[in-house]
Amino acid sequence: MTCRQRPLRTGYGVVVATPTRARARQQPDETRTLILETADRLLRERPFRELSVDEIMRPTGYGRTVFYRHFTGLPQLVLAVLTRAIPELAAAQARFEAIAEKDLDEAEIRDILRGVVVQWKEHGPLMRAMRDASVADAEIEGLVSQTQRQGQARVGAALARRQAAGWSGGADPHLLAGALLSMNQRFLLSAFGRPDSDADVDAVTDALTAVWSAVLQRRSDGETP
Repeated sequence: MTCRQRPLRTGYGVVVATPTRARARQQPDETRTLILETADRLLRERPFRELSVDEIMRPTGYGRTVFYRHFTGLPQLVLAVLTRAIPELAAAQARFEAIAEKDLDEAEIRDILRGVVVQWKEHGPLMRAMRDASVADAEIEGLVSQTQRQGQARVGAALARRQAAGWSGGADPHLLAGALLSMNQRFLLSAFGRPDSDADVDAVTDALTAVWSAVLQRRSDGETP
């Protein structure tokens, strides 16, 4: 006796014919991955506030019960989706620290910032979803705040070391770090957070470079080189 074939949609819209019995035996890890891939695609197409559990699960062929076997709610799903992109985003954040630490010319600053912008171009909708999810979930809000504080502390320490070596940013290093990083996040979210964003990578990079260069290339006499 042959198994009846049933179409199964993957997270990226590919339809694969799979036996109904095989689907029933699908491993929990495979099901979780399918949900994550589907959510990743949908969050890049639509804002977090427009999605529901039913809408996310519909393309997978499963229902709400299966969703709640793997996630406690949509905010936790968003966090899990973003975790898959964290290595790339963490590397982008480290670039800000490199800019603050080193004595770089404008071309070098722009080169580093462009790498950051490229990552935001790819993952901007996921970052916006995380911000929106943090409004609805205190735990995620705490994680976001902690990450921001840690980044500010590292960049602030780097600026303080530059200041001790004779550089003058004209402000408290820790507060200046907070201002720069907050500006980055808000600006990059406005540029790339929407699924339909058409912002240009080079234009966004030029704008960020102008700000960072104006701050970091100040000499102790208040002039730029």
